[in-house]
This record gives sequence, structure tokens and C-alpha cells, in this order.
Amino acid sequence: MAELSKRGVPVFNAPGANANAVKELVLAGLFLAARNICQAWSFARSLNGDDHAIDEAVEKGKKKFVGFELPGRTLGVIGLGAIGVEVANSAEALGMKVLGYDPQITVHRAWQLSSGVEQALSLDDLFARADAISVHVPLNSDTRGLVNAARLNLMRKGGVILNFARAPIVEDAAVVASLNAGHLGAYVCDFPNNILKDHARVVTLPHWRLHR
Repeated sequence: MAELSKRGVPVFNAPGANANAVKELVLAGLFLAARNICQAWSFARSLNGDDHAIDEAVEKGKKKFVGFELPGRTLGVIGLGAIGVEVANSAEALGMKVLGYDPQITVHRAWQLSSGVEQALSLDDLFARADAISVHVPLNSDTRGLVNAARLNLMRKGGVILNFARAPIVEDAAVVASLNAGHLGAYVCDFPNNILKDHARVVTLPHWRLHR
């Protein structure tokens, strides 16, 4: 920063500049997980034979990808900054029940939050009541491993975890163990690695931040 300042180049932080872009990725992730879209697409692309054979295969296999609808389901949002508030408000607009947890929420963000978003009493309370959870917190000593085996066990069977924040906030090994045990339903993130990228119940995307 000192060198750039000498050259007359301004340097500044722009929190929330990509909030809408991340919100859209989170919502897309919700739909991908809820309706098994990636798995269904892979299934359709793998079909062989003439059109009649494909039609028969689709009829036999389509029930595996039914999934669930979002209205009436509960989304837990951890971190109610610029991104978390947009995610919470958009999920409520989709007909979801929304729980929010952020003991450090600012007055400014609280005013932006829909009145229908319910406050979770604790992280464990949020995990126990949510069908899907999206994390929007910075990585620090308090948030590293925030999503771990103990908290995943609190979730309802078939739950979804979305992580478009920082990779170490979620313990990958715990997620994979829960998926393999049939407890967790899906994990969607933008942090591909060897333990996640080929798992049938995981959708990994490139880590990007596109905005206007």
C-alpha cells in the first residue's frame, strides 16, 4: 500500500461489492442440491441407445433425482453481513423459513434484514432446526472448523451445507463421513479438492466472484 500510495494509486477495501454475485451462487447451489440437478444431468448425459431405449432408461431412473422443494424448508444463515443479509432475504422471498445467527450483527445490517428472519439462539440451535445451512463469515480462529462432525450430527437427515465463504470453515472429512453415512444430503461449495470433487453428493465449483 505504501508503494502504491507513492505512485498515486488509491487502495481501498470494498466490502459487499460482490454480495449480489455470491448471493446468486448460493441460491443456485440451493437449487442444485434440492433438485439433484447436477446428478440428473450426469445421468442423462450417460444414457446410450436409440431414443426408445433412452426413454425407458429415463422412466426407470428419474425417481432417484426427485429431490425436494424449497418453500417451507428452513435455511440457516451464519453471518449476517452484506452477503448473509441478501441470502436470508432472498431465501425468504422463495418461501423458505430463515434462521439467522450473528452475535456481531451491525445496526445497519439489522435494518436491512427482513422482519421474517428468525434469530437462532446459538449455532447448535441453528444446526438442529435447519434443512440447509449457508455460511458467510470470515476465516479466523473462531470460525475454522465451525461446520464439524458434532454440528452435522445435529442436522436433520438429508440436510444441505453451502460454503461460499472460506474452505477451512467446513471440515471436509466430517462432511464426507456424514454424506457416506446417509445423514447429510449434499454439500455445495466453491473449493474443489481431491476429497470432494468426485463425490456423488458434492457439487464443487470454481472459486470465483463475478459482479457488475
